[in-house]
Amino acid sequence: MNNLGRFFDPHIHMYSRTTDDYESMSKAGIEVIVQPSFWLGSPRTSVGTFEDYWEHMISFETQRSKEYGIDHYVCLSVNPKESTVRPLALDALEAMSKYIDRERVVAIGEIGYNVINELEDELFQLQLDIAVDKKMLTMIHLPHVNKKDGIERTKSVLKNKNLMDMTNKILIDHNTEETIEKTLELGCWAGLTVYPITKLSPSRAIDIIEKNGLDKIMINSSADWGVSNPVSVPVVAEEMKKRGFSMNDIEKVTFYNAFEFFKQSTKFQWRP
Repeated sequence: MNNLGRFFDPHIHMYSRTTDDYESMSKAGIEVIVQPSFWLGSPRTSVGTFEDYWEHMISFETQRSKEYGIDHYVCLSVNPKESTVRPLALDALEAMSKYIDRERVVAIGEIGYNVINELEDELFQLQLDIAVDKKMLTMIHLPHVNKKDGIERTKSVLKNKNLMDMTNKILIDHNTEETIEKTLELGCWAGLTVYPITKLSPSRAIDIIEKNGLDKIMINSSADWGVSNPVSVPVVAEEMKKRGFSMNDIEKVTFYNAFEFFKQSTKFQWRP
């Protein structure tokens, strides 16, 4: 099935996917994935639901992925979509400390904004503090709407917390044409999410790459509960090939940029 080499999906929510998806991903050439913390799909009722979820990702999903020849890593957070419930979100953040140092936990994320309000802002900044204290990578979520406001508010937070000299350890995800230039200007890594209807099509993602270059940009699927495709990264590679991109250029945005970002974590042990 795959004749374009190896792929790395740096943002996919396998908690919400089936074992058949793992098989399809393996056949398509996906060798490495990173799973950031996501929302449960329904309102959480206790801190225990967070803890069970983090343990599931660290243990069960790593093993399930391994059975299909895919190396699996985890980012921990209280996701922006779940950060506004008080006191549950703050209690969960405290409980998260027991999991941060676990094997295969390579970053804090996703953190950032969903609807952009003060409660989200509080959890965003508290989790940035954790990342700095632990010297960890960070994955920041841009909101699905009001992306211009999201990137400007993210920029303001990074500046106010004196993180502008650490942007090489920050991945800002779910970029579009509205945000990509500002993300790259900050010195952060940029995720382009190829996801039907609500995010980017393969064509739009490739247009962004053609305009902004290959450096620090990585393709991901963010496959989750919604209508989404866990092999979006190989799909983009196929479309890039049709557009005349070289194999080196295709590999850069579908594999090596993600590898260069995550290898900054001492717990990211996979090597090509």
